[in-house]
Amino acid sequence: APTVPVIHSADYLKERTRLLAADHITVIGSGQSGAEIFLDLLRARPAGQEKIHWLARTEAFAPMEYSKLGLEHFTPDYTRYFHALPEVVRDRLVPQQWQLHKGIDADTIAAIHDELYRRTLHGDWPDATLTPGVSVRTAGRVAATKVELHLEHVQQGTRTRLTTDAVVLATGYRERPVDQMLSALTPHIRRDTADRPRIDTHYRLDLDPAITRTGSNIYIQNAERHTHGVGAPDLGLAAWRSATILNTLTGTNPY
Repeated sequence: APTVPVIHSADYLKERTRLLAADHITVIGSGQSGAEIFLDLLRARPAGQEKIHWLARTEAFAPMEYSKLGLEHFTPDYTRYFHALPEVVRDRLVPQQWQLHKGIDADTIAAIHDELYRRTLHGDWPDATLTPGVSVRTAGRVAATKVELHLEHVQQGTRTRLTTDAVVLATGYRERPVDQMLSALTPHIRRDTADRPRIDTHYRLDLDPAITRTGSNIYIQNAERHTHGVGAPDLGLAAWRSATILNTLTGTNPY
């Protein structure tokens, strides 16, 4: 219904005025987009009348791992190391490394804390609630003017309900699978135990030798996190990935 804004963060700026007109706003998602939207809404609401709730599945509103040693995960050496690990180990590592690419910039976290703190200086308390560790089980409209969220606190094993007038889904983006694009080649693609395409260290699909022995290959970029790790979509590695592919294609080593 037009009276109940439920939007993705991608449409936030377009819908911002409409959102601010809502009595109570809920932001879902603890990444950088969720943090920036929560901060912007907080700054735009009167002190003591913020009426904002920030929910996240993650166990904490955590900073991005951006230390100099942490960034070693985004290097050719680590990518090669990750690729050589057993599939079961790789699959265990990827979700554990979420702070490398799904956390919040430390400056944004500091700005949120400062904004909340300033609103307590005269003895008041901001009407803003931050709740990590909570998943949204279901959602439904209430009387066409509100949304009711059914929540589950994973650590406590409790379930609650939250009624709100607007929702911003800062829940990220679903990766587009390559299977549909490669459907005609399905019989020729070698797959792992989770039915994902195998991709070699040179970013080539593992294809039937009847195809590759002719010199024909298909190269993959940004669909190989399961084989190359969290650096797969990282732009900082784009030049190295491109060089790897070019060197393999030409059989020379210009880069």
